[in-house]
Amino acid sequence: MAIIDRKLVFLGVGQVARALADIALQSSADDATYRYLLYGTTRSAERADEIRSLGIQPVIIDSFENLGNLLADAFVVVSFPPDPVSDDVACSVAAGASGIVYISSTAVYGKTEGLVDEKTEVDAQSPQARARLDAENKWLQVGASIIRAPGIYGRGSGLHQRLRSGTYRLPGDGSNYVSRIHVDDLAQMIMMALNTNQRGQVFLSGDTQPTTHREIVEWLVSRLELPFPESIPLEQCHYTQRGNRKVDAAKSLEKLSVNLRFPSYKEGYEHELHSQSS
Repeated sequence: MAIIDRKLVFLGVGQVARALADIALQSSADDATYRYLLYGTTRSAERADEIRSLGIQPVIIDSFENLGNLLADAFVVVSFPPDPVSDDVACSVAAGASGIVYISSTAVYGKTEGLVDEKTEVDAQSPQARARLDAENKWLQVGASIIRAPGIYGRGSGLHQRLRSGTYRLPGDGSNYVSRIHVDDLAQMIMMALNTNQRGQVFLSGDTQPTTHREIVEWLVSRLELPFPESIPLEQCHYTQRGNRKVDAAKSLEKLSVNLRFPSYKEGYEHELHSQSS
């Protein structure tokens, strides 16, 4: 049986692309049907060797406008921040892709508090939400799937690193709820959305145990044997830390047939702490 080459193109190479590259390369090794060819865009020639070390062919660009041939019949993963010009150009050249996933944010729910699920209305009055929603709408028009992610951690990135560096400050009294997703589980969702051709769909991601800031910080400082951090008033925090939401992504996970590898912060951060100590 002939092996079929399948292009996977990352518009932006960050922690999500790293996780997806591992999944794709492992899939290529396990499945004699498909071989993934990985490409990732960067505006920095200095990053070329780093990207190549991940098994991804670097594509150094000034603009997305000349990528039409590369994106034709490819799976495309979009992870760059909202930018009206870049989104317009990238959407135009990605129109011939076989599948697209745009990684959005639960910031689209703005000041909404409490439980958030697939039926929750977005908050178009919030400037941050509006920028994401404008980008989402553009990508939906070219058949992308949207995955709205809460705080992404894993593969060396996350709250544990900020606590170790001493840069973290507890938002307010720490009683607000926060949701998160391990990058490997988000990567699972992205691959399933691409492989099952979920065009024009909006999905939520998040683990099964939203917690208060205080709970997860108490757990981590105990594990890391660190002092409890100082707090700062909520109004001085970055807007992503001022939210008070519990993301329920159960329906999206079921639709994509994804079983979370890290269903709560405890499994996820135990894995991160063990990985860094081994």
